[in-house]
Amino acid sequence: MSKNIETLDYIINYRPPHYNKEFPLILFWRNKSGCSTLVKWFFFQIGILEEARKYARNVHKYEFKVYKKQNGYKEEVKEQILQSKKDVFKLVRNPYKRTVSSFLHLSNVVLKGNYNEGLYREWEKINELFHNNKNSNKGIHFKQFLYYIKHVGSDIERINTHIAQQYIEGEELFIKNYIHLENFNDCISEIEEKYRLKKSPLLEITKSKHHKAPLMNITGDYSETIITKEYFFKKSLPTYESFYDKEAIDLVKEIFKKDIEMYGYKNI
Repeated sequence: MSKNIETLDYIINYRPPHYNKEFPLILFWRNKSGCSTLVKWFFFQIGILEEARKYARNVHKYEFKVYKKQNGYKEEVKEQILQSKKDVFKLVRNPYKRTVSSFLHLSNVVLKGNYNEGLYREWEKINELFHNNKNSNKGIHFKQFLYYIKHVGSDIERINTHIAQQYIEGEELFIKNYIHLENFNDCISEIEEKYRLKKSPLLEITKSKHHKAPLMNITGDYSETIITKEYFFKKSLPTYESFYDKEAIDLVKEIFKKDIEMYGYKNI
């Protein structure tokens, strides 16, 4: 039992779930898996979405600097889970899509010169591996990105959370329900009906200026294409399928094996 508690402590401390004593669910999440959409939906349900938006355009700032700074927040979440007082869910995403999203997010951080972001440290390590120079401006393509993850490992303690695998060892002891991002609207509508929650404005909640999907309309083979500023400036990117050849598919299948198996994903 003590090992189980240690596992739960680790999961909660790493990415504290969304919790409110008046709300019937506890919601776990991971970066690049629809986390902004989920927290906006949660804040809407507990009546503080507008307050969060007034605090900052990025609702995660309110989430971490205000909401989850409440005294005893993590301890109360832990108690509720151990006593099985609330149903526990986790939002997950297709690893094939998520990995492309991670690659594009990293590319965007680098191209914009956001040196203070944690992902930029990852970029320097990638440059060291492929170019022997952390300040290289040669860039990398998607398959190099995959080989880097394979090289360092996909565990959350080895690589930035925007890239690391979603699964945490032992989470299935406490998380029994999963929301698949690809079916987010349908899943949330079912949850709202089952738990008699407020009907949320999903079209508005799911909007995000960070989403690249509307720009992804170029087809072809881009598994070994370096993404440059021109792609982002033209507001046109390859479809996520275009980043995959057989080698890239096999790499993701190997690197994110646990995500694929635990969350029931079979195809790109």
